Amino acid sequence: MQLRTLILQKQHDGIWIASVILVCVSIISQFGLGFLLYLLIKDDIRSPQKQLKLERLNILAFVCIIFISIINILINVFMLTINPKSFLDTHSLELLQQRI
Repeated sequence: MQLRTLILQKQHDGIWIASVILVCVSIISQFGLGFLLYLLIKDDIRSPQKQLKLERLNILAFVCIIFISIINILINVFMLTINPKSFLDTHSLELLQQRI
């Protein structure tokens, strides 16, 4: 949803570029996290040989979740600093000016 909102935006400045990059990093990280979670569920934790590997993957998945959460918070902060009128098309901006 955030990527769609950014693509529809008319204002393309430094904050917009940073926001698009952060959204793409977040999406890629979420795919990586999905792969990590798949690796976690396919192995048997009852096997003593695999317990250490699965524990490390579990910690790595937790770190990825924290990383993705921080990125999403930054995206929302950047999107709050963007002028809300930049999401409107020309006709909508004219109607808004007439109301004021």
